[in-house]
Amino acid sequence: MNIRCKSCPGSFGDKEVLLHYFDEETRADAPLFLLLHGVHGCASSVEGNKYGYLARLIAHKRFPVCAAESSRLRRDRETFGDDRPAWAVASFQGKTFAMEVFDASSALAAAAAEYPGRKIVLWGFSLGGLLSVLLAGGESGRFIRQTGLEPITLPGVDALVISGSGDRIRAEASAGLALPILNSLGSSEVIHTAASKVSLSFALFFYGGCDGTFDEESSRRILRSLRLDEEKKEFHILSGVDHAFRTVNGTPSFEPLEQMLGITMATLERRRRT
Repeated sequence: MNIRCKSCPGSFGDKEVLLHYFDEETRADAPLFLLLHGVHGCASSVEGNKYGYLARLIAHKRFPVCAAESSRLRRDRETFGDDRPAWAVASFQGKTFAMEVFDASSALAAAAAEYPGRKIVLWGFSLGGLLSVLLAGGESGRFIRQTGLEPITLPGVDALVISGSGDRIRAEASAGLALPILNSLGSSEVIHTAASKVSLSFALFFYGGCDGTFDEESSRRILRSLRLDEEKKEFHILSGVDHAFRTVNGTPSFEPLEQMLGITMATLERRRRT
């Protein structure tokens, strides 16, 4: 397994978006996967990292893949142990949703330049899923202008894989909106506007049956907004799986990642044959 870490311009803190590329001898016709993490997430090649694990699975199937980690003030999450709110404040205090949009756009442009000519599949988790819809629908510029930075010219996106994203957070989870980035998200209407503008080969939505952050309908609303024929968009519920796709019936497991990848690869193969 060949793993390379590069960076591209970021909007905040250390001003870097880290790009972890995983590849073996890739198929000539294989699209590039770009993985976008959830709010305050970490993506790396270290053992046990969710995005690193998924990236390795994809690379083993001879698809190029990049896991992006957005800019932040500090990257030593392990220092905070289980205190996720303290980590979020220390690392992201002052970072806005618009800055996160810039980082995702920067990652997409850089990853596409690394693999020129490849079709692109954006796979976003939670907030990363919302970012994926914005980028695919060409709505990133309106946010980037808020940061004072120049909008980025982006390549076209061929497909979306969205895991655990919705347009409205559950009331019981709303306290989390006080954390950095989320408190500047604004109206969800822009997500639906972007969804109505996409041009994709397909879109897959995955929803954990035990998701405590978004309800099922909030995810389905985004799916319905996608400007795609019904046969090109699918909604899959993973029974007993949490919002982060890390547990099954409360037990830590990589099975949700493997299950989603299996469905994604089967979809790609069907599309290739048609």
